[in-house]
Amino acid sequence: MRLLQAAALDGDPVRQLDRVLRIESGATDAEIREAAGVLRAAVDALTLDELQRVVDGVESSGPMKALADASLSASLLESRRRVTTFAIGAVLPFNGPPALAEFSLRIAEGIEVAAATVLGEEFTVTVVSRDDEGDPRLTAQLVRELEAEGVAGVVGFLQDDILLAAAQAREHVMPLVSPTARSASRAGEAVYSLEGPDLAAAASVAHYAASRAFQRVAMVYPQTPEATAEADMFAEVAEALGIRVVGRFPYEPGAMFFESQILAARDSLRLAEVTELALAEDETLHMEVLEPVALFLPIPPEDVEFLAPQVVHFALDTLAIEILGTSGWTDAQTLQVIDARHTTGVVATAPVGGEAGSEAFRRFQRAYEEYFQRSLVGSTSSVGYDATLLLLEALRPGRIRPGDVKMAFESLFGVEGATGVFSVVDASVVRLTEVVRIANRVLIPVEVN
Repeated sequence: MRLLQAAALDGDPVRQLDRVLRIESGATDAEIREAAGVLRAAVDALTLDELQRVVDGVESSGPMKALADASLSASLLESRRRVTTFAIGAVLPFNGPPALAEFSLRIAEGIEVAAATVLGEEFTVTVVSRDDEGDPRLTAQLVRELEAEGVAGVVGFLQDDILLAAAQAREHVMPLVSPTARSASRAGEAVYSLEGPDLAAAASVAHYAASRAFQRVAMVYPQTPEATAEADMFAEVAEALGIRVVGRFPYEPGAMFFESQILAARDSLRLAEVTELALAEDETLHMEVLEPVALFLPIPPEDVEFLAPQVVHFALDTLAIEILGTSGWTDAQTLQVIDARHTTGVVATAPVGGEAGSEAFRRFQRAYEEYFQRSLVGSTSSVGYDATLLLLEALRPGRIRPGDVKMAFESLFGVEGATGVFSVVDASVVRLTEVVRIANRVLIPVEVN
């Protein structure tokens, strides 16, 4: 009868726990196992005060009382171990190259705002800042010092070599979070970055390609582990959906000229068709007779500036070759810097909730302006804020041991930051993205079946 009453009270853990605590001696093993499941679920849903009140309010010597007492004791012990005052580190090149130094100041502002506001008044978070001057050797030394001082994690490390040096310098898995480096997946355990390969985005573009019934796709991308991972994911999903990947044409990172790759991709997509139909490259009125094809370019924002004009220069649009990409194409600063005609028509991915006018960004802006008592100029500090936000959310349970923070960090899901909605998947930070079409610097969502 008590079990039936508890089942009928689903959604009311206080009364459920009260009922199972009143089960008397003589219950069967099966009934006790069922009651134990109800008890554990109820305990997990209650605050410590609620649990204490229910357990104290039931005078019983039944089989569930000992289990409830043990759960209460464990909760009390955990409560005593909970930490609400701790320090986090920030390692940035404040005296590095001038452009990087200015960028670091803005990132540091975002870190300060997050530390002061994210966890609320219950927590006291101190930021211990260090200047590594952009020198990996100094970075390693500073990380060792911060680890010895007992910080709960460190934010910073703007460049790949700096992040790798920091990761290698740790004695334990003290979490490191970079707002900008792309090498986190190569740096070992408990190293995270807001930038990196976005496999889900690449897969969503492949689904778009299938919805458009593309017959063939070629790929051009830098020979970096991150871009290669996105290309691999796109190819895997595209081929599973019946799209042939007819050529992969990588280029050296940092390259500025892509003629050979673009022409090779163009020929792999169209040469046989154009030859068979005896069409000239400028016969745009006849392009509708060609099969739908696309060029996939999973490239970082800094490459879009150089590669996009060359795609236009070699007239892929006159051959009705659609351009696909990932979120490097929709980076706000990149879209403002390059000629709109070089990106208009490109279908790519963009972060959901990362717009300057989003509620999450406005929340950050209010926090920034209240904290510094001045207007927010630009959005760079929001990146530092989001990197710190993720670390602080992992610290919210009050466990600061490196292993505990790592476990909590890698369980984060749907965290709304100023630059997007973040989750951690397979130990990597990913933003929620959507497929969009670029039209004169405006991002228009595209429905993908």
